[in-house]
Amino acid sequence: MKKKTRILTITGSDSTGGSGMQADIKTITTLGAYATTALTAVTAQDTVGIQHFYDLPAEVLEMQIRSVMNDLRPDAVKVGMLRSVEQVEVVAKLLCEYAPRFVVVDAVVMSSKGDVIVSDAVMEAMVRKIFPLASLVMIKQNCAVHMLHQAVVKNNDDLEAVAQALLTYGSAAVVVQGNGTTTEVLTDVLMERTSTMAIYYSRPSFVDRLIHGVAGAFASAIAVFLCSDCGVGHAIEQAQSYISQLILHSSGSKIADDKQLLDHSRGIAQLHISSRILEIYNKLMNEIAASHRRTSEVAFYAQRLHITPRYLAYITRRIAGRTPKQLIDDYIIKEVETQVLSSSKSIKEIAFDFGFSSPAQFNKFFKKMRHCSPTTYREKYG
Repeated sequence: MKKKTRILTITGSDSTGGSGMQADIKTITTLGAYATTALTAVTAQDTVGIQHFYDLPAEVLEMQIRSVMNDLRPDAVKVGMLRSVEQVEVVAKLLCEYAPRFVVVDAVVMSSKGDVIVSDAVMEAMVRKIFPLASLVMIKQNCAVHMLHQAVVKNNDDLEAVAQALLTYGSAAVVVQGNGTTTEVLTDVLMERTSTMAIYYSRPSFVDRLIHGVAGAFASAIAVFLCSDCGVGHAIEQAQSYISQLILHSSGSKIADDKQLLDHSRGIAQLHISSRILEIYNKLMNEIAASHRRTSEVAFYAQRLHITPRYLAYITRRIAGRTPKQLIDDYIIKEVETQVLSSSKSIKEIAFDFGFSSPAQFNKFFKKMRHCSPTTYREKYG
């Protein structure tokens, strides 16, 4: 029998199970590999944010890693949240000593809510000691900007410049997970030391809008796929396809009311979605992003894609387990929520901005989606 791929994840815990070590174990296991662990910090957190950290001493972290390395010899190591310079030094020392085939670094600088969760000293130690040992460093755009003390990224050229700057710290490759740049999609960029050409990966902006735990699961998936010797670029493509399907299926999961948590329990690793169906789905989400203020009619989007509404419904159910209308309405309500909570516009102005014929129609839609009026929602959460 072929030996099972073993992945060591070095990171903190998450009480909700949505990110951190718990999510890494779920991702690695779902993708058919064996997960081993070394805990760096215990957190008390919920879906709103982190309330408390308890950082484990570096010597305890070292004992955990040595136990796994000496016994199971993991094929790849995924490094997530490190909380002290001493922890960074221990991990760097042991990576040099044991030399695993692949090291994927998820450079955790901020939480999914945008709070800085590691000190400048830890960031500097990571850059100096861990980055040069990495097969791949993965970092979110806002974290990279914070780390480099750089201006806001405005386009793909800026995104590539950020990746190039991070590559100078010594890793074999860097992926910067971008926000929306020049298009209506999210854009990632890969830079490899062995190539001068940047590779861009795009996905619909609907896919991972601040969903808790996505970055860590993505890094764990990349670590698993790297072990199949498919190359960094292909490993990223496979991981992105897996994570996109995971998010889409999780959107219909009833783990908790109105909470965006990844549901790893639905067996999607076994799904096979053709590239043609994925292409149509991505085009649909791009069309929704571009036209959701004009119309919510399914027939409009089917016509734009040159397919029938019935076939469009087949595609969305196959990928996301939802109807086209549910996807359109879900996109609209998230955009509307942002306006209701962050804009100074009146509810009437927002209603007309999103193409509703009257405030009454807008209120009816909002109540259906969020079980209260937009005015009440603004008063409660604004």
